[in-house]
Amino acid sequence: MTGRRLVERPAFRITAIAAFAFLAPFASLPQTQAADSPWYLGFQVPVMFIDDTESRTTGSNTIQGHALPYSARATSEYKAGFKLAGIVGYEFGGNLRVEGELFYARARVDRQIYGSIVSAGNPVPVRVNVPISGSASQTGAMANIWFDIPTDTDWTPYVGGGVGLIRVDQGDLEYDANTLANRLAKLQNPNAPDFPPGFVPEISSTDTAFGYHFGAGVGYRLNDRTVLQFGYRLQAANDLEFDGRNAFGNSIDVKTELRAHLFEIGVRMRF
Repeated sequence: MTGRRLVERPAFRITAIAAFAFLAPFASLPQTQAADSPWYLGFQVPVMFIDDTESRTTGSNTIQGHALPYSARATSEYKAGFKLAGIVGYEFGGNLRVEGELFYARARVDRQIYGSIVSAGNPVPVRVNVPISGSASQTGAMANIWFDIPTDTDWTPYVGGGVGLIRVDQGDLEYDANTLANRLAKLQNPNAPDFPPGFVPEISSTDTAFGYHFGAGVGYRLNDRTVLQFGYRLQAANDLEFDGRNAFGNSIDVKTELRAHLFEIGVRMRF
């Protein structure tokens, strides 16, 4: 089950302040010979809503010399985040534009819940809430193509999308990797002691995967050189994988994907 969360004030303020600081000077720029250039620079500051992320966790824990396999499905929920993107674009004839885009995005993880747990081949009918804090970030490089729909006014709708690579970094997240193992052990024996720190390996913090987005919006021409744009994108990265091993002989492997909704304000300026 996936869902979006309401706007969190810190992310909204960061995005709004960045948008105002960057976009305000462009409203009064004089027209120059750059108005005839097909090249442009751009900047975008979207508010980002990440769908609740479903992941599949598998691994094994060695207990009293026996390797016990387990699997579970986890749901991670995020607060609203932000994205900062810079672009270089080229306008072809026929209202077609292509762009190269670099971006950085960040969102705080709200909570993580494990369910559909199977331990040593036996279903475990519990849900385990793992306390978690910190933020996950993304960096990426995308190649985009957009089609402008002429209207003979200062307002120009556009549609399009892009593909590229997205690197997800979870290194700032803080949580107890033993939480699930301790909970399962106590279901078997309420007096079971907690496993030592590091018994369950922490997963690798980064992975890079193919990403894509598609969306639409509208541009408003301030002058012959500068265009403000307002749009929406659905951005996704599939086949993300994080794993870990440790000296106890235990392993963990997490496979997931990322899907984000971006409501953006930006600017394009010919040069």
